[in-house]
Amino acid sequence: MGREVNNSFMLLRRIGFIIRGKATPFQLLAACVLGTALGFMPGWKHAPGLMLLLTLLLIILNANLLLAALVGMGARLLSLAMAPILFSVGRVLLDGPTQGLFAKLINAPLFAWFGFDHYVVTGGLAVGLILGVVSGIVVVKLITAYRRKMTDLEKNSERFKQWASRRWVKFLTFVLVGGGPGKAGVYEQLLKKQVGNPIRGLGVVFVALVVFLFVLLQGFARGPIVSAAVQSSLERVNGATVDLEQADLNLRAGRLTLTGLAMADPNQLDTDLLRAATVEADVSATSLLRKRLQLDRVVVSDAVHGERRATPGRRTTRPPKEPKPEKLPQDVKSLEDYLKDAEVWRERLAQARRWIEKVSGPAKEKPPVPGEPAPKTETLEERLRRQVRELGYYQVRAEHLIQESPTFTITELLGENIRVPQLAGETLRIVGRHLSTHPGLLGQTPELEITSSGPTLGFALRLGEFGPVPADNTISLHYHGLLTDDVAGQLKLMGDKPLSGGTIDLDARGTWTTLDGVNVNLPLQATLNQVTFALPGMQPAPVDRLSVPIGIEGPLDRPRIRVDDQGLAKALVQAGVQRATDELKSRAQEELDKHVGDKLGEQGGQLLRGLLDRKKP
Repeated sequence: MGREVNNSFMLLRRIGFIIRGKATPFQLLAACVLGTALGFMPGWKHAPGLMLLLTLLLIILNANLLLAALVGMGARLLSLAMAPILFSVGRVLLDGPTQGLFAKLINAPLFAWFGFDHYVVTGGLAVGLILGVVSGIVVVKLITAYRRKMTDLEKNSERFKQWASRRWVKFLTFVLVGGGPGKAGVYEQLLKKQVGNPIRGLGVVFVALVVFLFVLLQGFARGPIVSAAVQSSLERVNGATVDLEQADLNLRAGRLTLTGLAMADPNQLDTDLLRAATVEADVSATSLLRKRLQLDRVVVSDAVHGERRATPGRRTTRPPKEPKPEKLPQDVKSLEDYLKDAEVWRERLAQARRWIEKVSGPAKEKPPVPGEPAPKTETLEERLRRQVRELGYYQVRAEHLIQESPTFTITELLGENIRVPQLAGETLRIVGRHLSTHPGLLGQTPELEITSSGPTLGFALRLGEFGPVPADNTISLHYHGLLTDDVAGQLKLMGDKPLSGGTIDLDARGTWTTLDGVNVNLPLQATLNQVTFALPGMQPAPVDRLSVPIGIEGPLDRPRIRVDDQGLAKALVQAGVQRATDELKSRAQEELDKHVGDKLGEQGGQLLRGLLDRKKP
């Protein structure tokens, strides 16, 4: 209670300082405009250039800093409640008649750092400037009216003069609302002074000193500054904690080196998605002014995937909202129908979808094919609504306005001998080519390949729609020798442990599109080797080899799964009959050899065995 009273008292004094101070209408208006504009900015990571410009203007211009702080805090609280309105205003500016102007600013050197590609930044600046001008006019009128009234009282009211000259009144006024302008007649002088000195001398000196110190610190603290920036950027992309010992950026040599990198798995925070001793990259320094990061060659050394962390990480971005489950046909199942840990798998698939969307950029509309129905295309409106649901208003960008070159490009990615605990005795090799946030601007085919040193694992992703000759986006993968017992514990169908023993080989090859999110058409062949089936109500049935076709289609993180139940049942029956027939033949031959062969002789036994072989089951 006492703290609240103290805060209210201090706020009253600050307001009193402003009302009874000597600030000119220009200084008051500038404080309201700049303070409100700053309050409506989402933050430094969204619009660093714009935040820096507004802050420098506030310091250099002779604006009332106290008033700017007060209206800035109020504007910040108001902006949080007005996020949908700011987003809508940003849409009008970025996707309306002024789109051409903002497209040039978004892709121009230096202005690219102003964050105009974020809808809430552009909308927030517009709304902030308008409300700042309105609030500034109101404040100026109120303070001007107060000064006129005080001037009139000082001139025409003897009673007021006597009352104001008393010591206890002066003391109480100073305690409650701060000191006044001083001598009599000052209010009249303030009414005549509209602008005053527009430049704050100390502000110019302060800005020059900050620039000097920044240049000086570049030589001594360049490493920590770059490390903090790189670490923050990687955490936004990864969605979880990223540890980084050191980052060194040498613009003259065009070289970026990361040391001691550890990226926590967003879906399993006690393990690392990637841990690498060093990551080296060739950097194009000329693209940095346009807020482009181009890494011509990235080499990952001494890396491991799935290593347990000493300290669990934390999420740095909120998980996307789960869409409402759709009603599926009877012959179609979802992950929940087959897997006990469906939630974990869906989160992993959602993470994969977000990564694929990042390297796919805005969806590229395919031309209609004569005689075929027009392909379903996710409109800009639909894409923005989906991103707002998943990411929130502050993270949605007008990526379709990025022109000439992508904001982030990896020309070549190479990771050799990456250790994985699940692949005993094998390592992974990762090769990526032409990976970027806007592949349509490169005119090259983005590719990503992950292969193991042995025959166990293989994965390939290819964005053919962006190549010189457009083609389908393809995806292929295989995982051979997967232990059946590891899989059986995750299945929900056919009893607690329907499968045991042996191994499973998975092979898939299909296509995918980005027209409505990431949608896949991925036929999967599961081959069971030396597996024993233990179905409810049946004796365990060993099967030497059984192939099960599985259809996977639809959104990557919410796939629809089709299994031919009749085909699977038929294959199981055939496999069981064949096994029973083989056992019957084997036992019959043993009995013939033992009981009949001695009586009929070797020739008779061979004849009967031949007849048995001809007899079909």
